[in-house]
Amino acid sequence: MHLIVKRSGMTEIRVRDKKFELFLPEDVILKGIKTVAESINRDLRDKNPLFICVLNGAFMFAADLMKQLDFPCEVSFIRLKSYQGTKAGGAVKEVQGLNESIENRHVVIIEDIIDTGHTMYYLMEKMKGEHPASLKVATLLFKPTALQSDIRPDYVAIEIPNDFIVGYGLDYDGHGRNLNSIYKIKE
Repeated sequence: MHLIVKRSGMTEIRVRDKKFELFLPEDVILKGIKTVAESINRDLRDKNPLFICVLNGAFMFAADLMKQLDFPCEVSFIRLKSYQGTKAGGAVKEVQGLNESIENRHVVIIEDIIDTGHTMYYLMEKMKGEHPASLKVATLLFKPTALQSDIRPDYVAIEIPNDFIVGYGLDYDGHGRNLNSIYKIKE
């Protein structure tokens, strides 16, 4: 059962059959996003980039990031799946593909979290074949100690240890995405 939580003051929650404790409060998340936005504003201001949000997890990050960009740009969405329960690294499945051409476009992939890197490696290799002018990755969360692929995100809001987390778009079996803070699993 998913516990409905109040938006402030919750230090411990239950999502389905697991307990989680507060890890990153909303103000820390928003500060990290602001730092990423400042870098993107500086780097891509005159490039008319196409931002590609990876659903479902990155929707909250993408929304808050886009509000802080101060130049013309476009946004599109794709949907990939690679998680099973609390485990990363399953086979990457494309559930909803890209509808726009990215040839000769400056592209920024917006991702919620990079842990093993398998999903991002798959996506970048696929997009490189479509000949973008440039291809960058912006991620809300990065787990460098879990990385198993040869990729490095260009923009990272927050580096975290290799804990299973939920909230702010990230889920546990479809639950917890609506939380405004991020919680880590309690063992």
